[in-house]
Amino acid sequence: MFRKISYAASCALAVGIKNKFDTPQSVLLQENSLSKLNLQRCLPKVSAGGTECQLYVGDRIKRAVGFPQLTACCKPLRYKDFIISYDTKNRIPNWVYEHLQYYKFYKDDPCDRRINVCPYNEDSAALGNEKPKFHPDCRIHGYHRADVRDYCDTEYELGLMADPANYPFDAEACAETQVMTNVVPIVPGFSCGPWFDLQCYIREKLVRENKSVYVCSGPLFLPSDNDGKVQMKFDVLGEGEVSVPSHFFKVIIIETHDGNLELESYMMPNAKPEEGEEVKLDDYLTPLCQIEHASGLIFFPEKKVCFTSNNKRRGARLHAL
Repeated sequence: MFRKISYAASCALAVGIKNKFDTPQSVLLQENSLSKLNLQRCLPKVSAGGTECQLYVGDRIKRAVGFPQLTACCKPLRYKDFIISYDTKNRIPNWVYEHLQYYKFYKDDPCDRRINVCPYNEDSAALGNEKPKFHPDCRIHGYHRADVRDYCDTEYELGLMADPANYPFDAEACAETQVMTNVVPIVPGFSCGPWFDLQCYIREKLVRENKSVYVCSGPLFLPSDNDGKVQMKFDVLGEGEVSVPSHFFKVIIIETHDGNLELESYMMPNAKPEEGEEVKLDDYLTPLCQIEHASGLIFFPEKKVCFTSNNKRRGARLHAL
């Protein structure tokens, strides 16, 4: 049986080889030409340097004119003690990341002769230290920079995502917080309400009681319901067209002394608190997934971080990934 099958296969192979060699050369060339023609229909021709070459559409555009680019938005802007992702469209930061540690805030050593240089500190004012002025970041294209003049004759104030009070003994870092890429429009009184309480909570409690604290702050644009229609509305300031966010967020990662990581995330409206209203930070705790949905950000894309909590008061409200 095996011999019969082998003999039949050999005959078929011999016939195929014979047909191939018996086929006229012109027919083979015609078949090859048709195959090349079909390939050319899939890849349009483009002339580059006087010669015809086959390129995909993306390669042709890149070679001829290049792609549009988001200027500084592609790469975060690095400063001494914080880092900023800048939104060139809205002229405000996407987010500002800080790493806060105990020794940057407090002096336990009596021989520590550092002086508090925070411009909002009374001791600094008594020494005659001038408040640093707001200044632009020259790494941002002139088309996309915000200017102090954009805030003139408006009902909004210049708010800072990286707070100068977080760098009381570092004059350089404190001055860098006045860069316009760190500025967002805020409603008067916003920085004196729950947002201020949250910043004090981070400095006075979290930084004191833990190894270090990572803080990511930024603006949010949330839609509003007007007569049954969900719309995205926000004010725009000045000739620079600086967008006014509707909310702000803070994502706080706490590194404890025993090596655990805890997470707290907050979202607050850009509004002045009502007079006599009792402020509770717990009311502004927000699941991280809601902040990611509203901001378009993923906070831990590269690796899965495991968050635990030993904080009994807030343990039930912490948000694991």
